[in-house]
Amino acid sequence: MKIINKSILILSGVICGCVTVVNAQTQFSDQKIIQGVNIVNPSSIFAADLDGDGSADVISSSVTDNKIAWYKNDGNGSFASQQIISSTAYSAKSVFATDLDNDQVIDVLSASSFDDRIAWYKNDGNGNFVEQQSISTSADAASSVYAADLDGDEDMDVLSTSFNDDKIAWYENDGSGNFSEQIIISTNANGASFVSVADIDGDGDPDVLSASYSDDKIAWYENDGNGNFGQQLIISTDADGAKSVCAEDIDGDGDIDVLSGSYIDNKLIWYENDGNGNFPNHHTITRWADYVKSVGLFDLDGDSDMDVLYGGGDIVWYENDGLGTFTLKPKIKNFITSGDVSIYATDIDGDGDVDPIAAPYNQQNLSWYENNNSGDFEERYILYSVNKPQAVFSADLDGDADMDVLSASSEDNKIAWYENDGIGNFGNQQIISTNADGALSVYAADLDGDSDLDVLSASWDDNKIAWYENDGNGNFSNQQIISNSADFAMAVHAADLDGDGDMDVVSTSFMNDNLVWYENDGNGEFSNQHVLDDLQTGARSPIAFDLDGDSDLEIIVVSNSLDKISWYENYGFGIFGNRQSIAESVESPTSVYASDLDGDGDNDVISANDNTIACYENNGNGIFGVQQIITTDALKGESVFATDLDEDGDIDVLSASSDDNKIAWYENDGDGNFGEQQIISTSSLSAQSVYATDLDGDGDMDVLSASYDDNKIAWYENTLSVGLNEADSNLPFRINQNYPNPFSANTNISFDLKENQRVRIKVYDVNGIYINTLVDEQMKPGKYSMNFSGNDLPSGTYFYNIQTGDFNLSKKMFLIK
Repeated sequence: MKIINKSILILSGVICGCVTVVNAQTQFSDQKIIQGVNIVNPSSIFAADLDGDGSADVISSSVTDNKIAWYKNDGNGSFASQQIISSTAYSAKSVFATDLDNDQVIDVLSASSFDDRIAWYKNDGNGNFVEQQSISTSADAASSVYAADLDGDEDMDVLSTSFNDDKIAWYENDGSGNFSEQIIISTNANGASFVSVADIDGDGDPDVLSASYSDDKIAWYENDGNGNFGQQLIISTDADGAKSVCAEDIDGDGDIDVLSGSYIDNKLIWYENDGNGNFPNHHTITRWADYVKSVGLFDLDGDSDMDVLYGGGDIVWYENDGLGTFTLKPKIKNFITSGDVSIYATDIDGDGDVDPIAAPYNQQNLSWYENNNSGDFEERYILYSVNKPQAVFSADLDGDADMDVLSASSEDNKIAWYENDGIGNFGNQQIISTNADGALSVYAADLDGDSDLDVLSASWDDNKIAWYENDGNGNFSNQQIISNSADFAMAVHAADLDGDGDMDVVSTSFMNDNLVWYENDGNGEFSNQHVLDDLQTGARSPIAFDLDGDSDLEIIVVSNSLDKISWYENYGFGIFGNRQSIAESVESPTSVYASDLDGDGDNDVISANDNTIACYENNGNGIFGVQQIITTDALKGESVFATDLDEDGDIDVLSASSDDNKIAWYENDGDGNFGEQQIISTSSLSAQSVYATDLDGDGDMDVLSASYDDNKIAWYENTLSVGLNEADSNLPFRINQNYPNPFSANTNISFDLKENQRVRIKVYDVNGIYINTLVDEQMKPGKYSMNFSGNDLPSGTYFYNIQTGDFNLSKKMFLIK
């Protein structure tokens, strides 16, 4: 086939192509991140109404990326994307919000330790913030910030702690957001960690409380009402590694008691106030508050007394009986992490109760926990991330005729999806499950016969193959387990293996060397498990394609440990033969795919192994030729895929390789000969997975990737290198958009010929797999129309391609049942 390059012509909303030059160079846009890491090591969390809509928005600080950011709440607990207030709060440790300039709008405060800075950010009332305004750079290793009217002049002054210089200090506000020099309250808080305010002695002014890590001290400082503070008054020196302190009336006697959390001895202690600021009685709530970082007193059960909430390795609450006796309640969240979880609580969803919010330091998520008033809390997400993504896939999950994106990530055990608006703009991460421990693989197929696409996962740590039922709108059921004995499950795929019209499941498991398929009864029940091979050491990447031309689907798999690529002949009805070799001595193969690379009507095989991307020619009967190397420049190839990237009617190859962080493609000349590696990106750090589909609705195949080290799901827009300046009148034909589109059963495809031509129209699925030939004959000039039936096809995206001589063009159609 002649190699052609085509431009895209936008004429009356129709996308057309034309011949221009030999040797196409398909270009891709820069990496467009669908999901990445938006917060690195969150250190503090707070809530306040920043945009004046009456709902509690969330503010965060984060250490490693130096960010102060906020997240708009719609009033029901759904949050918009992160909005950065500042990215120059170096090693940001603490955040607070209040009106600092008396304009009736909530401003934001921060403490950052690397630059010793206390700063504020003026809000215009709509959540737009001016640049950082420094209050002080004399807080050596600033650790916390707070605000209160300390001098009785009806504006909010600012307080800080700083770890290295042991200071508790304040900054007087003139009422317009102009602050005095640092005013020292104390330098006797060794390793000062946290500051808070309460009227400890009942005289009507705000006194100051501190927790200091290095001297294990909880202390208070009496205010005379004018911002003059007395000497340090010690409440306790027995809070080993004191990190947090707060104060409320705990025992209902009308005075303000104090609560502390200490990191080293794992204690929560409350200190009973006698009403005059003396604390003779210390009450230990628990000695098992592991790695406690932050504590709070909130009415979590709606009984008008102050319960205890703490963040450490877990988020836990203790119910107060109103007299200061506490009962441990079920954990709100177990992070299985070494502490440093910042907490706060307020009414997030507007239902009148108090919902906890949390920022775990060792994760890249912010969460809130919906309070159902019965002591149970359900996790919701404020900020999403993907932690160590392993796989990416694309399918129309919400039935709107565009291609959404799926991911599997191993460190957060997450299967998630991202809604596409049809032109390549993606919504927030929508979590399908966080119960796929060590998730490695994700796939989508209609498993229960209801014409929408369900989701499959394979997870390494819990040995599970599981699926999640879709209601058709992208809402998914709880995890439904197909198998929990897939020892170190590696990968999952779906296809109709027994020819009964439903989608069966095939998986590989690394430790027990099993290649297994699970028979579907058509309703998503998988009662019959069939072991195809239990000697596939290091089995990975199972896929199903017709390799021998008999219209049923064979299974192809790689064995990473045996250095083999193999296939299993399907004799029909899901009866499979013994292992047959495609290739031996292929060092550490990781991925395999199949497509017709040489245009002879059968499916050839592509593989990734070591630094090599290679293909194996099929003679049509499942007999494969010797390895044909496409490239040896894919360092530690992890994933391969095949589709027509340059729209010349043949199948090109894509690869992801982890050691060189590459996403790359290889142009096919139509006979299975491939050009040099063409790099799409070198910004996918430890690239793990690659896929292609039309993400922006322009009729060409865009590229998706998942990269492990930078925690990114990204896509790359396919843009043809030729300018948009050709005319469709140069084409010897015109092909119209099918109608109706989308369609549920049948659709009409029409075209016009200007001259005698041999016309070939073929249909392919979204993966470039051949479906059917509608016409292949010599035709006279004129108008033509034909019917295409999707009755025997699953819902999805399909392409019809017309070729006349050296010219060809593809259009997209959507089958929705």
